[in-house]
Amino acid sequence: MTTMRLPLLPALLLITSAQAQYQGPESVEYDPVGDRYLVSNTQSSSIKARDQAGVVTDFATGLPNAPYGLEIMGDVLYACMGNGVRGFSLTTGQQVYVRNLGASFPNGITTDGTHLYITDFASGARRIYKVDPVADSHVTLVANTGQQPNGIVWDPVGDRLVVVFWGSNAPIKSYDRITGAETVLVANTGVGNIDGVTIDCNGDFLIASWSPARITRYVSTFAGGGTNLNVPGLNNPADIDFDELHQRVCIPNTGSNTVVLFDISAQCLPTSVDVVDHVSIQVWPSPTSGPLWIQGVPTGEPFTLRDALGATVLSGSTMRGTALDLAALPTGLYFLHLPLRACIRRVVKE
Repeated sequence: MTTMRLPLLPALLLITSAQAQYQGPESVEYDPVGDRYLVSNTQSSSIKARDQAGVVTDFATGLPNAPYGLEIMGDVLYACMGNGVRGFSLTTGQQVYVRNLGASFPNGITTDGTHLYITDFASGARRIYKVDPVADSHVTLVANTGQQPNGIVWDPVGDRLVVVFWGSNAPIKSYDRITGAETVLVANTGVGNIDGVTIDCNGDFLIASWSPARITRYVSTFAGGGTNLNVPGLNNPADIDFDELHQRVCIPNTGSNTVVLFDISAQCLPTSVDVVDHVSIQVWPSPTSGPLWIQGVPTGEPFTLRDALGATVLSGSTMRGTALDLAALPTGLYFLHLPLRACIRRVVKE
């Protein structure tokens, strides 16, 4: 598959650099509902919230264990802590969920909208857990990943879990979220101690490594090697996230107690260009105040529209000459899924 690319232009770098704001920042999770960034702090056993003005406040403090990886599912922020995972209300910051996984070092976390997937970073464990918060249950999806698994992200287009690893010449692997079957995507990245992984606006994968300290981009096929994003100000970058609304890479620096928000909007393909499927699919307008047109797919193909938290807000089949009506939906970011085309498109509702 050939993927279009825009010229690489200078990116805007925003840094929150006051040392007192963060204490061992480990993970950043963008909250699209609150339009803020949630940051886990391992040294103070707390989670902070940073708004768009750069103001940092407490979200959850006095936690019983240091929080590591963060992931939002529904209206709950889940955090890897102690020997398992805890959940906190996005509205109040109060704990609403706790699950003991028997893990040695739960570190990375992601969701497919129904389950949580958590890596056990301990050298003697090397597992991936699958958690159902609604049923309050879990299973060991992968009993031994071979190396120490760190960051993890669910790839909805490839329907796979992409995992990055610690150690020298660290690999990148994928796992089937049903069977746990492993596929090696990159056997030797040429970098060491990969901490985080996320997916950007073009469907490419970004990884954060410590040796050297950099953010590297891989295309979705992981062919042709990685490309350095040349992000300045990095110091042991950890569990990264991507802010789809503002098109920023969110990077916690554990070595300098800072958080970097790196703008790559100039590198993002326009929303009118299909970046997932080679078929010419047009979805417009975006932003939209209500009507959304889909062109390039036959009548009767299934679709779902999901909000930024992964909840399905609209579903059905495409109809020629008829626009989807989004007028009743709240303003914000949505994702249009066309499963028969393995296509996901971003839509902004005004």
